[in-house]
Amino acid sequence: MQAEDMLIVEAPTLVREHAARKLRDAIAAGLYKPGARLVERELCEALGVSRTSVREAMRQLQAENLINVGPRRNISVTVLTAEDASDIYHLREAVEPEALRRFVASANAQAMKHVATTWAVMRKASDKNDMVGLAREATGLYEHFLTHCGSQVYKDSGQQLLNRVSYLRLTAMSTPGRLDRGMEEWRAIVEAVQRRDAQGAAKALAVHIRNARKAIEGNLKLG
Repeated sequence: MQAEDMLIVEAPTLVREHAARKLRDAIAAGLYKPGARLVERELCEALGVSRTSVREAMRQLQAENLINVGPRRNISVTVLTAEDASDIYHLREAVEPEALRRFVASANAQAMKHVATTWAVMRKASDKNDMVGLAREATGLYEHFLTHCGSQVYKDSGQQLLNRVSYLRLTAMSTPGRLDRGMEEWRAIVEAVQRRDAQGAAKALAVHIRNARKAIEGNLKLG
């Protein structure tokens, strides 16, 4: 993701939501790294929106713990410690496999087709070594499972956790050998979903989250 990709070219009804999503994506893609200072004026220019819209988006990201707002509105991207990341991934392991089990048990044909489509895009991104694109599609797949699991509580809880660790996916993928193992883990998840094996899918996702946590913990401790 580049700075020019942040520009909001349309005039959506809820500009704040579009601005928040663009900023969230920029953080996930590493355009704004942990600890980086965010300047309102620069964000207004990058997004092509008003200062009011940027401030509303920033309040949303602050509520998601993606940014910190200090004295004199010094705004920076949140820095997660290895312990923070470990805690979040442990919570993900408690929430997302159960959400996926529910998804498999109740998903309609359209929801299942979306899984196959996303997995095809993920494979292409991996073949092209497009780590940003792969991380984005993987996030979309997790969000799809949460959105269609039939529980607003699981959806909201899982989404908040996903938002907090979005930028760490690139960190995990950078671990030697992790990308290939991750693709095999995703394959196991998708194939179990397509077999309508709810328990198998939940187990495969739990293994994937656990292995990602270990890779991230190692990287953060080394950093």
